Amino acid sequence: MAIHAPAVRVAPIGVSSGIVLTGLGAAALVVSAFLDWTRNTQGIRVSWRAVVDSGFGGTPDLGRSVGGAAVLIGLVAMLGLFDVSGLLTALAGVAGVFGSVLFLIHVQRSADHSLQGGMWLALAGSVLCVVAGLGGTRGAVVVGE
Repeated sequence: MAIHAPAVRVAPIGVSSGIVLTGLGAAALVVSAFLDWTRNTQGIRVSWRAVVDSGFGGTPDLGRSVGGAAVLIGLVAMLGLFDVSGLLTALAGVAGVFGSVLFLIHVQRSADHSLQGGMWLALAGSVLCVVAGLGGTRGAVVVGE
């Protein structure tokens, strides 16, 4: 007695668009870390405390900067490519959007309201990661029995 199981294949267009969007989003996050975020200061020089405090102290340490957090989120988004559901990529994107919005709020509460391209690029990269993760692009398509 033979048991027949439906053949499962992954739609190539959906997979490639998810990979491209994830790659673009992660690249935007990594590049944004080295651009100016506010007050002509690169993201790797702005302390991560700027996300929760209106004082924008500088830091020489990449691991304690908003740019370092952007690089880490970009790497986590790329790791999400190994997850079939895309959930890790989406969660990385949501973390990036959340951090960017908190940073934006604290810049607007400070005396100098200047926002520069690095912060906007990080926000755009985070949104691309959310779209890539939640786009439903990596699901399997069942071919008729």
